[in-house]
Amino acid sequence: MRWEHGAMKDIKQIKMKYTDEELEEISQNYGTPNSVLLKEIRAAGFKPIGITVLMCEETFIFKGKQETEAAAKQFLPEGWWYDFGSWEDTRQEYVKEIYGGDEDAAPTVYWLDKNFAPKNLK
Repeated sequence: MRWEHGAMKDIKQIKMKYTDEELEEISQNYGTPNSVLLKEIRAAGFKPIGITVLMCEETFIFKGKQETEAAAKQFLPEGWWYDFGSWEDTRQEYVKEIYGGDEDAAPTVYWLDKNFAPKNLK
């Protein structure tokens, strides 16, 4: 019950922060290169190399740990934040546990920097 109450409070705060049109845009572009939060992250000077959804949460991947931590510090509690090295292991475990190892069934990872995309996707 306590969690549901907190979630409802968060939803009300989100609705107060955005118009209905903005909420629709957020919903349609969630976890994609057109993500509203991704635009805010880039506007703040950060350069994520990938974006996806992990456990229903927008997830941002960066080249290094320092930029990952700086972006997370600025934007938390929104999103999940990974440096490239830790992302690879996390993704592999996630796909194995949740999708039975079927990468095609898992949410798409959009590589914003194609140098980091798996070789078979280039």
